[in-house]
Amino acid sequence: MKRFIVAPSILTANFLNLGKELDNLKEAGLEWIHYDVMDYNFVPNLTFGPKILSDITSKYDFKIDIHLMVQVLNISVEEYLKPFINNKIKQLTFHFESLNKEQVVEFISFCKKNNIAASLAVNPDTSLSYLDEYLNDLDNILVMSVFPGFGGQKFIEKTYEKIKALKNLKLEKKLNFRIQVDGGVNEQTFKLVQEAGAEMIVAGSYLVGGLSVEKIKQRVWKLEN
Repeated sequence: MKRFIVAPSILTANFLNLGKELDNLKEAGLEWIHYDVMDYNFVPNLTFGPKILSDITSKYDFKIDIHLMVQVLNISVEEYLKPFINNKIKQLTFHFESLNKEQVVEFISFCKKNNIAASLAVNPDTSLSYLDEYLNDLDNILVMSVFPGFGGQKFIEKTYEKIKALKNLKLEKKLNFRIQVDGGVNEQTFKLVQEAGAEMIVAGSYLVGGLSVEKIKQRVWKLEN
C-alpha cells in the first residue's frame, strides 16, 4: 500500500521535555515534524519562533514542515521568513486568509528561490476556488480540518468532501501539488482522509505528548498502512 507522509506536530508536546519528545519521534522512525508558528494576531495563540526552530534543527535531522498562522505586517514576506530558513526546512505554509495577493506572490517566489515547497492553507470555511490562480505554482495545499490556533480539536466532518474535491481538481487539471490535512487526525479519521485523497497528514496529540517510542511506532504504522 502507498506510504503517506506523517508529520507529527510538536504543538501538543510537553515543552519541559521537548528534547525527550523529539528523541522518541526520531527513535520511532519519523522523518518529518510539523512546526506551528502562531502570532496572537491571525490566531488567538502564541507559539514558536526562529530560536526554538534553530535549536531543534541544530541537533536533529528531521525534515521541517513550517505552518505559519501569522500576519506579516510592516516588513516584507522575505524579511519575515529569512530567520526561519536553513537546509532542513522542506516546506513552508502560509494561510491564504492571512496574506494579500502581493504577499502570496512574494511568498511563492521566495519558496522557489530557496528550493522549499510552497504551500497555502485554507481554513474550514474558505472555498478552494480562492486558490485557483495559484494552483500551477503550489507544491502543497493544506486543508485545515479544524480552525487554526489550538491543538487537540475535533475533526470537522465536512473536510472529507473538501479533500475529495481538491483531489478531483488535481486530477482534472493534471496538477502536481500534494494534498495535506491538519487537525483532529487519528487512526479513525485518517482512514477516511486517506480514502478522500490526502497524501500528507499532520498528527498532534495522537502522536505527541508523553507517548512511549513503542506507542508512537504502533500509531504511525496504523496511519501509514
